[in-house]
Amino acid sequence: MKNSPLVSIIIPSYNHAKYISKAIDSVLAQTYLNFEIIIVDDGSTDNSHEIILNYKENPKVHIILNKENKGQSSVLNQAIDISNGNYIEILPSDDWYLPEKTALQVAKFELCGQDVGVVYAAGKRFYEDTGKTKIINLPIHKGRIARKLIELGNFIYPVTPMYRRKVFNKVRFSEQFIAEGEAIHMRISLYFKYEYINDVVAVMRDHSYNIGKDAEKMNYEIEKHSEWYFSIPELPEDLRKLKKKYLLRNYRVKSMQLIFDLGMTKKGRKNIYKAFKLEPFYSKIQHKLILVFIASFFPKKLLIIFRKFWQRSTT
Repeated sequence: MKNSPLVSIIIPSYNHAKYISKAIDSVLAQTYLNFEIIIVDDGSTDNSHEIILNYKENPKVHIILNKENKGQSSVLNQAIDISNGNYIEILPSDDWYLPEKTALQVAKFELCGQDVGVVYAAGKRFYEDTGKTKIINLPIHKGRIARKLIELGNFIYPVTPMYRRKVFNKVRFSEQFIAEGEAIHMRISLYFKYEYINDVVAVMRDHSYNIGKDAEKMNYEIEKHSEWYFSIPELPEDLRKLKKKYLLRNYRVKSMQLIFDLGMTKKGRKNIYKAFKLEPFYSKIQHKLILVFIASFFPKKLLIIFRKFWQRSTT
């Protein structure tokens, strides 16, 4: 292990007192030993600080306790700035790693050229309301994937990536957004290749406090990010032309999430209106939106039945 590259594992924390110990302990249990943990708590109002400080005597653990909430993008940049690793991982404080994660991804990186900036992997999702865990199957794309991310949406399981340090020398999390999150891959992929390992390396927790479940706020953030991303000067012109297709897909996905998953039918219909206003005759997507629009007027019980039928017909 003497010549093993240092890995910085960043844990951004906010009001996850009931979860953060599992996240930290999962890093300390890694079979790969040359790592540092950087925990940045973003002004939690629960007892997160008390729990985090239990780890202050561990020489691998570095702790920053922000007095005020800065937002996830700012916290991640803050942690990256003080990190020392050749590679960087980001673990949300409500998720956890499996023991071999870091070792497997460092090994993959050591076989790759310097043009590979990210190694991602397979992952599981734990559903807190049922106690069940399942493997999440997503498309796998390697190499230059910017076009695929725009056309297909994100397929990089958020808790799994490991980054080469120089990725964040080139691309920073944009602090104009509360949480740029996995959307940062749309920018990273303009400069770096991606690789993949077919191993389950981490588990995401599905619960009511996920930032991604604040549907209205995230809906606004996605639209804001889309307008900004497609205006950045470094975006190649052939990718800039995919803006309409990207927006249409997002409107469709968000409308279904709002209507089927959250029961927010009026807000879901707003996204459908936006899609038809953007492109009234884009039949590949619009015929599905018409069905979703009609279903949004169904009573709750009938909507549940329709959702099950929809899921079976689209899998």
